[in-house]
Amino acid sequence: MILEAKNIYKSFRNGVKKLPVLTNLNISVDKQETITIMGPSGSGKSTLLHILGTLDTPDSGSIKINQTDINTLKENQLALLRSHEIGFIFQFHHLLPEFTAFENVLIPTQIVGNTDSKTKRAVELFDYVGLKERKEHYPSQLSGGERLRVAVLRALINNPSIIFADEPTGNLDAGNAKKLLKLFKNISKDFEQSLVITTHNEEVASIGERQFILDHGVLNDRV
Repeated sequence: MILEAKNIYKSFRNGVKKLPVLTNLNISVDKQETITIMGPSGSGKSTLLHILGTLDTPDSGSIKINQTDINTLKENQLALLRSHEIGFIFQFHHLLPEFTAFENVLIPTQIVGNTDSKTKRAVELFDYVGLKERKEHYPSQLSGGERLRVAVLRALINNPSIIFADEPTGNLDAGNAKKLLKLFKNISKDFEQSLVITTHNEEVASIGERQFILDHGVLNDRV
């Protein structure tokens, strides 16, 4: 089991009121498993992904990543685990405009100090997604679909145990969305990668081996 979250509760304050977003939520993810989560806007999908990915903390509950209880980690230990074990793909790719596509992909390797050992892998990944000729281009010189593929490579570069993708096709046209879905399927198969994807798109949701709907703070099986 790559990830196990139990009894996750998260709320936000609106003045004097406390608004629960996630209530007694449980989820587990196995190696090479793709899980998709649908839900209406404001249902807490991004909040859940940020909590599972250690970018945010729940009010209560426990999360284990590769059997490590993150509640027991100090901030520097948590940052190290995040760098090694977790990859993120966001709807807005967040590529740094002053760096080339290749340099953007290598940024996570600088955080853990292994850039030299990952350079060859980065070249291979660009070839893998058909962007070998575009790696020295800047984000402004790439199409939306190309920028998102670069963001996928950035998430993959450190060989994480699990990748979280938050509405990854939200800003793509239908053609590029289909290409991204095919890429996700290939990543799961070729790299034995675990994926957790939030989406509004039913076609995206359908690639999940397990599919959920987040509603009123609880995950239910998607029928």
